[in-house]
Amino acid sequence: MQPKKLFIIFFILFASLVKGQSPTDFSFILTERAVNKVFAAIGDISGKNEYEALGVIKGHYTWTVLNPKIRFKPDSSDFGCQAKVEVGPFSYQSEVLGHVKIAYNNKSNLISIKITEAVFELYTKVLGKKIHIKDIHLEDYFKEPFLFEGPKSFGTDMSLTMPDSSIKRIYVQPSECAMKIVKNAIITSCDVVAQDKPFKKDIKLTPPIQTAELKEKATNKK
Repeated sequence: MQPKKLFIIFFILFASLVKGQSPTDFSFILTERAVNKVFAAIGDISGKNEYEALGVIKGHYTWTVLNPKIRFKPDSSDFGCQAKVEVGPFSYQSEVLGHVKIAYNNKSNLISIKITEAVFELYTKVLGKKIHIKDIHLEDYFKEPFLFEGPKSFGTDMSLTMPDSSIKRIYVQPSECAMKIVKNAIITSCDVVAQDKPFKKDIKLTPPIQTAELKEKATNKK
């Protein structure tokens, strides 16, 4: 799978409209729905390899991830999907439930969403008996986290006409921000700093890039 550049739109919401938030100047919301559009853009997530069971049974297997979704929750966000598996002539589907770690870095202004665990079993059947081959760890195929630009990029400036007809330019920039996870969304709330001189360091607008390439591990786990 080729790396894809992801452009994410943040929805802006004043903090006074966000229930349960401490007073701040403004808040940004990254929705669960927006993040899951990333998975839709990635395309097929699959793997294949040879397998050996009981020392005598050999063949090839393939697996494909169906309907991958990240779900935001206040206590513990998670990842879910179905895994479609074909082992020789035998096929089945497994429900996969995994864990997700979410963090915001004030310095880099990046929201990080990383799948930390998502496992399903690879097995076959011989004479009606289930034979375990290995466990597939999907988190190994998402070693790099999804990175989304945070709210600090939304600085602005404005020109005001003063009573003496002179023009006054005001510069506005977010300062420290705090992240909170609620159901279906990540809310990053910030205070702003306003002054009549340009800020010493401008925050650059850099779209997030997801560069993980999916590769099947060559070593089977027995």
